[in-house]
Amino acid sequence: MRPYPVFLSAVLILCIALVSSCKPAGEGSGKSAAAGSSSPESTLLAQEPKVLTAEQAAERNLSPYVGAFNSLVDHERGLPETYRSFMRGFRNARQLGNQEFPVVENLAQTITTLQLSLLTRPPGEEQLNVRATELIDALEVLLASEKEMVAIYGDREDQADIMAKARPLLARLQSDYEKALLSLSRLGDEIMRSRRQIAEKRMEQFREVDNMIAYHTEEIMILSEEILALFDDPKVPFNRAVTFSRGNILVVRLDNAIRALRRATDEARAKGDKVNPYFDAIRNRASGIIADYREVRDRRSQTAFVNMLKKFDLAIQDYNSAQIAAMYLDDAESAAPG
Repeated sequence: MRPYPVFLSAVLILCIALVSSCKPAGEGSGKSAAAGSSSPESTLLAQEPKVLTAEQAAERNLSPYVGAFNSLVDHERGLPETYRSFMRGFRNARQLGNQEFPVVENLAQTITTLQLSLLTRPPGEEQLNVRATELIDALEVLLASEKEMVAIYGDREDQADIMAKARPLLARLQSDYEKALLSLSRLGDEIMRSRRQIAEKRMEQFREVDNMIAYHTEEIMILSEEILALFDDPKVPFNRAVTFSRGNILVVRLDNAIRALRRATDEARAKGDKVNPYFDAIRNRASGIIADYREVRDRRSQTAFVNMLKKFDLAIQDYNSAQIAAMYLDDAESAAPG
């Protein structure tokens, strides 16, 4: 199953966080959810300052690495697909001069993006920086090997000469691809670890203000992302046993979070609190992700995997819509006559 760009979708969550942090200071800031003056999901938004929170800043700083990761996996000429094309068409081919040599799209530009990101990294991200540095080194070696092969293929007149020059380089090039893929996989793992830390800090803040609807929603979003990220691992070969073993554990945790969100919304409604139906939609999307995951696990269904992605993207839209609705509701209540 080929990789998919999970992390790019997840970064869309940052967009609404940036919007919500731009609320005028003082609007609704003195209201308390316990007093029933604002919806539970808007409590934390009402307390946000104009400047970015530490979590928002961390997610913004992470985004260049997310973009670089996706640029390497998110198209037919990304690193994993180019490697597969190389192995199918060149590594063991008897004739090497009858087709265009595949190269990773925008590889030099991606290396530059990673290098620039390293120059502006704040302290406290040492492991992420180490993984990014390892990937840069591996990609630079791969880029040099690709250029060497492209130069050989520039002369299409002499097939025998192409064969003589290219064949000795194939084993080295395969090794270069696989080292780059391993480095990319390790960076992906570190991105996911950082995303989890950011989400957990947000969850701590929601728990502090007793906003369990937002707490369990955040939990559902990060667990859903982690399930999809299992299939976004560009390592070669794809280890199905490890993937589904981890996935089964995450699915149990996700199911527990779904049940907890249902309890929290039911309790809020029983007390007369307004609960945005987007939270119900997120819960239903996550239940669908679990069902689709089981289809992927049990039947290797590519259709079910695509459906998992679609449901996660829709959950992100619901998440953002819920935050927008909470922000406007809070503003309307603060502007209402006392």
